[in-house]
Amino acid sequence: MYILAIETTGKEGSVCLVQKDEGGGEPAVLGEKRIEGSMSHLKELIPSVSSLLESQGVSKNEISYIAASVGPGSFTGIRIGVATARALSQAFGLEYAIAVPTLTAFQYKEQAAEAGAKGITVCAIINARRGQVYGMVDGYLADGPYMLTDVLEVIRNRVFADGREVLFFGDGIDAYESLICDGLAGAGKYSFADSSCRYQDARAAALCAAVNADVYTVKREDLLPDYMRKAEAEQKLEAGELPICKGPKQE
Repeated sequence: MYILAIETTGKEGSVCLVQKDEGGGEPAVLGEKRIEGSMSHLKELIPSVSSLLESQGVSKNEISYIAASVGPGSFTGIRIGVATARALSQAFGLEYAIAVPTLTAFQYKEQAAEAGAKGITVCAIINARRGQVYGMVDGYLADGPYMLTDVLEVIRNRVFADGREVLFFGDGIDAYESLICDGLAGAGKYSFADSSCRYQDARAAALCAAVNADVYTVKREDLLPDYMRKAEAEQKLEAGELPICKGPKQE
């Protein structure tokens, strides 16, 4: 079967096509296209899908599932990716789609797989601002919104205590590298993923979808964003920190 994956939760988007035998076996990556330029996902996403399928000689009728990275990440990017995946699923006549948890997909990046084979623990952190991250520590901390300090505490007190090394992924590295270095100084061994494979991409999302299709498959209409928290503007409005615009006073 063929799975077409869409990744738009980060600064740049991408699409990827993988093939997996119905009888099992490892999925094969057939092709990937990256969408260059920050937040140009909307206008480039559909042309990238068409170009990818054409380059691989695969028709829309041969696609078994559309997979989307559903978050967390950029709120706008998540909405674009999920809406596009649902629209393509409908256009391709597919009743089901695959909802890929963005943080989980990091474990399917090539450098993460190599690290796992060596017994190194993967930690993915996406910048959520104000000292917060969307994060996970494989085997120790489930996907969720956390203070960075809480993630580092888990690493210090549990991962390092088990004698394990940590490899970080995600744009949370860019935002908080100095805080991570300070928070883990002298506690244990850790490293940061190479910048070339540090961020979200459709290749990892596609592999995650192919391996876990039986877990993450949902009805097309149930493919929904997973923001993990409300947008900053919504939080401020609920806290009374944003002015509420009122209409003109009626005489």
